[in-house]
Amino acid sequence: MNLIGYLSKSKIDFSSIAIIYGENILSYSEFIELINSFKIYFENSGIKKGDQIAILSENNLDYVISIFSLWQLEAVPVPLNTRLTNNEIIELTKFSDCNFLLTDNSFNKLVQNFSGSILHFPKLKEINETGQIEQKEINLDDTAVIIFTSGSTGKPKGVLLSFNNLIQSALTGDQLFNHKMEDRWLASLPFYHVGGFSIIMRALLNGVTLIIPANLNIENIRNAIQKQHPTHASFVSTQLKRLIENGIKPNRELRHILLGGGFLEADLVKDALSKGWHVFKSYGLTETASFVTALTAREFVNKKESAGKALYPNEILIVDEKRIKLKPNTLGEVAVKSKSVAKGYINNEDETKNKFKNDVYFTGDYGFIDDEGYLFIEARRNDLIVSGGENINPFEVETELLKHPLIQEVCVLGLEDKEWGYVAAAAIKAKDNEKIQVEDLKIFLKDKLAGFKIPKKVFMIDNFPKTEMGKIQKEKLKEVILKRKNN
Repeated sequence: MNLIGYLSKSKIDFSSIAIIYGENILSYSEFIELINSFKIYFENSGIKKGDQIAILSENNLDYVISIFSLWQLEAVPVPLNTRLTNNEIIELTKFSDCNFLLTDNSFNKLVQNFSGSILHFPKLKEINETGQIEQKEINLDDTAVIIFTSGSTGKPKGVLLSFNNLIQSALTGDQLFNHKMEDRWLASLPFYHVGGFSIIMRALLNGVTLIIPANLNIENIRNAIQKQHPTHASFVSTQLKRLIENGIKPNRELRHILLGGGFLEADLVKDALSKGWHVFKSYGLTETASFVTALTAREFVNKKESAGKALYPNEILIVDEKRIKLKPNTLGEVAVKSKSVAKGYINNEDETKNKFKNDVYFTGDYGFIDDEGYLFIEARRNDLIVSGGENINPFEVETELLKHPLIQEVCVLGLEDKEWGYVAAAAIKAKDNEKIQVEDLKIFLKDKLAGFKIPKKVFMIDNFPKTEMGKIQKEKLKEVILKRKNN
């Protein structure tokens, strides 16, 4: 099926507002016309069926139009994190076989070493070619987008999400959100994250309005809330905490706040609810095309530590080391069975075979389900650090730190933090008992890693606790660090 056709079958009023971005207010009819105009521009630039197109940009109107236009050409968008370094960006484009990179002028310096074709978003005034959109059939099992997530092996993981994955996620979410024609979704997360990308899908596949703020700082989120009156938004805990700290109140129409992205403080949710924010805790991953469980405000009273119940038809399974289903209240690995489970990882056959089995994704997170069917997460991916909604791969950080001439051994792990959820901390054994300062490390890592990946805390260690096989015992190391931190 064609996604534009999908929209028309949703009984959308094509004169209604599709997107608000600053002074730009587009109806669905105008949105579709621009999709076609961008398509012609991309086609004339050499993009064809099967091409994978890296996109490096902040959230904006052109970004959304481009995604749907590329789909018209049966090309695959590959959103990239705008906070990455030049080297990280180039590595990801090579890894994901991108021959085109779409960006705007603000990122020219970061993409100057890209070996393929660099395209800039077309200026609307320069596009005047229109015509009927060719109704090409889209295979729902085809890859719609590749979204990168950090893993624990040090290799980048590009998640292959199909059109069906995106549609099923949007349909499942509609059970919770109960969309109405007058609803407005606030694009409150970056489009390179599955949380932000899924906002586009929820809004435009359900025929409601997508509000894109000028940027994602708290002041612009405030302005969008006060002026555009969204009915739905999605935040990570750091954003919600800052909104509350700045005395920002929700608008009257805002009836759903989806909260996810890592460690969720029960006290933060309680505080938010008391101030009128209609928070729904959730659990999901890039590999499941966004959230698969939800905990309503009413349920929070008795289940505040829970991530909620699976939304139908999703299923949450708790399995042992042999992947045999466990009884309620038994700790094990969390597995998700859903039509929104991704096809796998690009150029990573081993991990795909290991993690994906017949619409089931084995998350690597650990938790249990109680007698009433509520999911409780005890440990989120032992190695992965989720800080302010950003995924940090400790192995990647350790690799760069070991290049420092004074570092002999290092272990990077996550420490709980009220503002960020978790922060990256580096335990370091230095050569010849040298002292290494945090600021020195920041300077050393500045051009090697994105800023959010650089450890915020550094602890000098004489000897690491290890197993007989020489593996660092991270839990024992964390105990040592916490004792030192609290003294």
